[in-house]
Formats: sequence, C-alpha cells, structure tokens
Amino acid sequence: METTPLTFDSLNDLSREIRSDLFAGKYSPGDWLKQTDVEQRYGANRFEVRMALNELAVRGLLEHIQNRGYRIASHSSIQRDQLYEVRTIMELAACRLIVVRATQEQIDSFGVLVAQFDTAVEVGSREELRVINFRLHEAFYAMAGNTLLAEEIRQNRERGIPGRTGTWDTVASLRASNADHIAMLDTLRNRDAEGLCAVVYRHLNQWRAFSTSAATE
Repeated sequence: METTPLTFDSLNDLSREIRSDLFAGKYSPGDWLKQTDVEQRYGANRFEVRMALNELAVRGLLEHIQNRGYRIASHSSIQRDQLYEVRTIMELAACRLIVVRATQEQIDSFGVLVAQFDTAVEVGSREELRVINFRLHEAFYAMAGNTLLAEEIRQNRERGIPGRTGTWDTVASLRASNADHIAMLDTLRNRDAEGLCAVVYRHLNQWRAFSTSAATE
C-alpha cells in the first residue's frame, strides 16, 4: 500500500494553518488544543500534529503543559510588559536602519499598503485589516536590510498576539493605529530617524492607553 511521504513542507503548512487561525481569532487564550481535534480539523496525522504543536510552543504561541498537552499562550501582565520592552528595543533599532537603507521603490510599496489600510478602516472587514496590517509591517521591517532582525521582530510580534487586549477593540484604537501608519510613511519619506522612532514607539505602546481606558469604563 502506497502512502504519501511526510515532508517538511507538510509540517510547515500545518503550522502556518494553525497560526493563521490563531491570528484570525479562531482560538482564545487558554484554549486547549487536543491532538485528536487538531488531526480532524486540519486533516493531519498524529506525527504532523505533534511536530507542529511543538514548533508553535517554541515560538511562544502555545504553552506545553507536562502530561496535559498544549494550550494557546496566555501572557501575564509582567510577561506582556517584558515582551513589549524587547519589541521596542528591536524595532526602534530597525527604524534607524530603515531610514538609511530603504529604497524609493520600497517606500512607495509601503505607501501603497498604508493607503490600503486607510481605505479598509472605513469599508473593510477585520480580517482584511489583519491581512493588510501583517503585510504592511512585514514590508516596513524588510526595509532594514537585515533578514535576521526582521525575522526576530516578526516572531516577537506574533508572540504578543494571543490574549492581546486594547488593540482595535474600539474604533478610536483602530483609527489611532491607522494614523500611526500614515505618520510612519511621512517621517520615512523625510528620512527623519528621530521622528520615525517616536511614531513607532507610540504605535508599539498605544495598547497600554487603550487597555487602561477600557478597564476604567
């Protein structure tokens, strides 16, 4: 009996599918991922599921609880603060490289994504906004010209998604995020490193203000 050979591509595809569903809000922090449920939902075998879940745990998206299994990561306030401190350090360093290294073609392409997000704020779905936002930030940090730095930034951005609060929970927070994207483009076009760093710092940390206001309402 012939069987389809297991490849690294199939493992990567499964990890990407689970990640995509996580980022789309199909799972909540603390949800348990039962192996049999994952096998059925994604049409994967037991070995593929184990490897994919382990990879996502290494990335910090899942928590592996000994003798119990895997669940969606749920960060404490201290863990979230530490994660955003790391992100701030890395992303501000990237900004200084971007101002120096970005080509005009890259800036123009980034501008197209900023415009798409701006339009989607008024007429797009949350899923469209999520996809455009992902592409926008990928394009932004790619301009640093350092693939290792861009990958580290992406992984840390993903780690902050499970259990994230205060971001896009209100129309005001969504519009604030959009305004930051526009300001990022303007300061980049002017090759203003300090201005760009200030905008990205605000963009990274605005969730604190919206989380606080939401908690007091």
